[in-house]
Amino acid sequence: MLDVREEKQLKQHAARGASIAKPALLPIFAVQGAVLLLASVGLLFVDITLAYSVLLGGLISILPNIYFARWAFRFSGAQAAAEVARSFYRGEAGKFVLTVCLFAGVFNAVKPLAIEAFFLTYIFMMVLNWFLALRLSKRR
Repeated sequence: MLDVREEKQLKQHAARGASIAKPALLPIFAVQGAVLLLASVGLLFVDITLAYSVLLGGLISILPNIYFARWAFRFSGAQAAAEVARSFYRGEAGKFVLTVCLFAGVFNAVKPLAIEAFFLTYIFMMVLNWFLALRLSKRR
């Protein structure tokens, strides 16, 4: 049988809802940014078009993910379930619109563009994001 103090603590814990820690996304974005910057600066000595194509491809991958992360993890807890769902939807919709606009802007405004390097960097940054997120989740 629980004493009064233990029962009160259980009720308080239940009232707060589940507490899930927000993921530490800053290290993921920092590593991605560092890799992208190093690759772009290194390619400046090879070809300037290649360097800025790589930089733009990587930024189009990273920036929408940062936008999504800012929206998706604004709220937490069971009591904020509706806000959590809304913020995830808004973050994902914004990420999609931002990605489309960035792609359109680059294709419209940047000439010449090394298309292969641009898309390979975009894909590489997405895979790097997944890998780093998986690695971070296994540490916890």
